[in-house]
Amino acid sequence: MNYVFYDLETTGRSAFWDQIIQVAAILTDKNLNIIDKYEDKCKINSSCLPNPEAILVNKIKMKTLLSTNLSHYQLMFNIHKKFLKWSPAIFVGYNSIKFDEEFLRNSFFKNLLDPYITIKKENYRFDLLDSVRAANYFHPEKLKSLISEKGNPILKLDKIAPLNGISDFTAHDAMGDTIATLELAKIIKSKTTDIWNETIANKNQNNLTQYISESPFCYIDSFFGKIKLYFLSFIGEHPLYKWAICFDLKKDPAEVINLDDVSFKKYLEKSPKVIRNIKLNKSPIFQNYKLINSFNPYEDISEKVILKRNQFIKTNPLFKERIISYYEKKALERESDANQNDILAEESIYKKFSPSQDFNLMIDFHASDWEKKNIIKTKFSDKRLTYFANLLIYEEKPETLEESTLKEIRKNISNRLLSNNNENWLTVYEAYKKIDDLREKCDNDSVSLDSLKEINEYLEKTEEKLYKYKG
Repeated sequence: MNYVFYDLETTGRSAFWDQIIQVAAILTDKNLNIIDKYEDKCKINSSCLPNPEAILVNKIKMKTLLSTNLSHYQLMFNIHKKFLKWSPAIFVGYNSIKFDEEFLRNSFFKNLLDPYITIKKENYRFDLLDSVRAANYFHPEKLKSLISEKGNPILKLDKIAPLNGISDFTAHDAMGDTIATLELAKIIKSKTTDIWNETIANKNQNNLTQYISESPFCYIDSFFGKIKLYFLSFIGEHPLYKWAICFDLKKDPAEVINLDDVSFKKYLEKSPKVIRNIKLNKSPIFQNYKLINSFNPYEDISEKVILKRNQFIKTNPLFKERIISYYEKKALERESDANQNDILAEESIYKKFSPSQDFNLMIDFHASDWEKKNIIKTKFSDKRLTYFANLLIYEEKPETLEESTLKEIRKNISNRLLSNNNENWLTVYEAYKKIDDLREKCDNDSVSLDSLKEINEYLEKTEEKLYKYKG
């Protein structure tokens, strides 16, 4: 199967409220030879403010973002079309599962495109950062890393790539980071074949569940830069979230069997946690438990003890049911406490799926002229899609909107961006504050100061416009 390596640059870190401004992707064959490339930038939507910290990192000039003719909608439509053309494929990024994939999904969702194309129709995904962690942990002589003051490996792409001989790329540029990710994949594939094989193993959730159900397994996780190796036993699937609930075999499960409810809760909640919840839809890397004979973080615990504890769990269904029941009850309490009315459309991608008939309307929407788009938007049964359609038309062809809708959108955007409250999105006032703070830090950096000046000027012009429409 082919691979699609990709990277995004964005206006900030919130997948709900910030936006993609640059996309780069490289299609390769199974041997990682380049077949095709795609790269483009787009302008900023009027409903989004550029986070000064992000702009300083990705070094995209404000004048570039303001002068490009490509809109955010057109960029997302193009990359969606390109990814479909390149499918079936394995989609790969660096720290992509937590960041790039979330931005892609939310951006597709808000632009009336299928958010889940990287896991549909034989496609699947993995995060090369997970592979790098494993390769560096098990083979540090083959995939080198710097070490932090706390003794943890530094695995940031712009640090680990040059250390391993990858220098011909521009860091924090979408295409540059995509190239670095591809080159790191080549190193892992050639020098740590065992890690690469585990990385590209079928990531179908059912297959992963079967793999960890058959025997204990090895799993690497990261907490604030610290890499930890676990030997785990699969308890069962989380009833609500479908996570794999796994028991850390460092502990003896027999300790739990006769605990009363209060002691049982304390046992599960005390730190370090004895239960690891693993999201199987995030393409985790699992390895054989026999690695304990070479890499043992559990001191005197042998393979024999690991197998004995795993067997205890497998042959005690009431033990497993008690743990699953505890996490189900905990999740239900959390869900009941959450006020669903407070969730805005932009933050609702995982709250419910749009009905299938709306997907057909989405296809018609993209294929139609702007006048017809205004008719199709009223037919969506999922009102979130009508809301997004109005925002999309506002950015692309505001003159085709009904006057009342136009006024409402302008008022909502103005009230949101001019808010004085502590919001989930970046406001004008918060952006000004960030600029002031960054000016002090960049006192001797003329390039950064010039960039901050450009951002500040953009904010001033934006603020002036917003006040005209404020309710």
